[in-house]
Amino acid sequence: MDQITKLIEQLEANYFVQVAITFTIIILFLASRWVIKKSIKRLANKFSYDPNRAAATKRLIIGALYTFVILLLIIIWGGDLNNLWISIGSILGVIAIGFFAIWSILSNIVAGIIIYTINPFKITDTLVLVEKEVTGKVIDIGLIYTKLQDKDGIFTVPNNVFFQQIVKVKKPK
Repeated sequence: MDQITKLIEQLEANYFVQVAITFTIIILFLASRWVIKKSIKRLANKFSYDPNRAAATKRLIIGALYTFVILLLIIIWGGDLNNLWISIGSILGVIAIGFFAIWSILSNIVAGIIIYTINPFKITDTLVLVEKEVTGKVIDIGLIYTKLQDKDGIFTVPNNVFFQQIVKVKKPK
């Protein structure tokens, strides 16, 4: 009976430590997220970054922070990361098979990531798709497509088109 009482006391003490650490991590997470948002905004203004690029960078960094905090909380509460990695691997495998089936979307996403990383053109640039004889001013760069505007209105171009055709970039005057 004495051993059971000690075990219960240890479990209760461990539970309160886990709650305290969890609470601390959540507070630190919220503070870090706020600091990151303010820092990126300040840096974007200081160095005149494109607002869409700053927003994408903010989403990327905060997404990584969310992932880190979730993994940390799983560890604190006794989760087994080996099983988690096996589950994530299985899910990613199924997703990969799905992406193979819809390769067009995947190629546009990869092209969007490359456009974001290399930055061959930006919002306000005028693009000329030579083979299609299409000209338009860039008004938005998305993950799957880019919005262009010409005298007739707004139209979208899949991002992979910019890697399959010759594109001239006219900088704004």
